[in-house]
Amino acid sequence: MERLGGDKATHSRKRAAKADHSDGFARDVSAVKVGDCLLGYKAVQRRARGGRWNHFRGRMREIEKLIRHRHGDIVPEADDALIYVEVIAGLALVEFGQEFVEVVLGWAARWLPWAGKADVEEIIYERTKVRYSSLSADALGHALHVSYAERCALDIRTIGAFDVPKAKRAKLQKQKRRQRDRSRKEQQRRAAGACPRADYLANSFSQARPWEAFGISRRTWERRGKPVPEAEAISDCGSMPLAA
Repeated sequence: MERLGGDKATHSRKRAAKADHSDGFARDVSAVKVGDCLLGYKAVQRRARGGRWNHFRGRMREIEKLIRHRHGDIVPEADDALIYVEVIAGLALVEFGQEFVEVVLGWAARWLPWAGKADVEEIIYERTKVRYSSLSADALGHALHVSYAERCALDIRTIGAFDVPKAKRAKLQKQKRRQRDRSRKEQQRRAAGACPRADYLANSFSQARPWEAFGISRRTWERRGKPVPEAEAISDCGSMPLAA
């Protein structure tokens, strides 16, 4: 019985290992027990993290988002247009190894249909064989000339910016996060019925200073029961004698 349970566990784990991760999810196998009694195993789906494919696909999608924002459905023919192919080639080489050439050719046929195969292959060779270097987020930002404003407008996260370094971007992001937290807490206080500070100060005794209308100090005014002066006395801050 114990061996049968072990065989089932091994089989379940193998099925989980062969599960398709292309949808961004992974599957774990967990045991179902009641006390010490093993009832079986079940597959638990979780969101996959840290996979190189997801990282490559995320960057590729953001590059395509940048192209749509700048050019539309295809990249127009220009002297620097093949920089997109060069960047995709560097990313695809890390992801697909020796099979990356076909991936890049297929991608270029979609986004740069005017580019000839020989030109694309030359770019691939130059980028990956002659002067290959791993592309960081900031290196991508400089290569594609992505500004910080453009990065924020398109919600790009895996590509840096040529005009704002990584350390400063992290500082700006922290400030934005703090501002969002303050706004959220402010909304929560308003929903709970709290008075805005500006309204509170406008209606507070410290701003109105009604004791000046009587010509007395605040402490004396409070000791006498906080009497409310007439509107005319408040407006001109004139003294008002108290009744005996």
